[in-house]
Amino acid sequence: MKTLFPILFILVAGGILFGFINPTWSEIKVLREEEEKYNSALDRSRLLQETRDQLLSRYNTFSPAELARLEKFLPDNVDNVRLILDIDSIAGRYGMRIRDVILSSDTSRTDLGQLGPDENRFDSRILSFSVTGSYTEFRAFLEDLEQSLRLVDVMKITFSSTDSGVYDYSLSIKTYWLKP
Repeated sequence: MKTLFPILFILVAGGILFGFINPTWSEIKVLREEEEKYNSALDRSRLLQETRDQLLSRYNTFSPAELARLEKFLPDNVDNVRLILDIDSIAGRYGMRIRDVILSSDTSRTDLGQLGPDENRFDSRILSFSVTGSYTEFRAFLEDLEQSLRLVDVMKITFSSTDSGVYDYSLSIKTYWLKP
């Protein structure tokens, strides 16, 4: 009997260890790992909030006029009508009007071998149009177009002459905007 109680206590202790403590301990380990993940996510969210606050304070340092200029330089949406009106306004300064306006997608950026989402942060369109004027007026128009706030690349220029010294110019320009 003296040896029976210690053996019985050892068996009961082993049963409690393997039947209750070990599964509970495993659950505690899983919960601690989960807690670490949540704490890590909270730390990252605090860092993101700090970064957001810093960027917001930097954004608020810009004046409304500077923000309007930035929006005109690289808009966050495609505003074809505004672009055409801006270019027509520039051409109007030199007695020219744009005509034969054609808006098309930028096919040079299409990559048929690309799989997955497009990682570019901007998109572009090609705007083709014609103007009529003297060479001097056209050069001044191009200089103003170059100096304008709207980001455009002149892709192609063709011209034809007339007997009166006035030329017909056809232009293709590429314009950009930020993707949402």
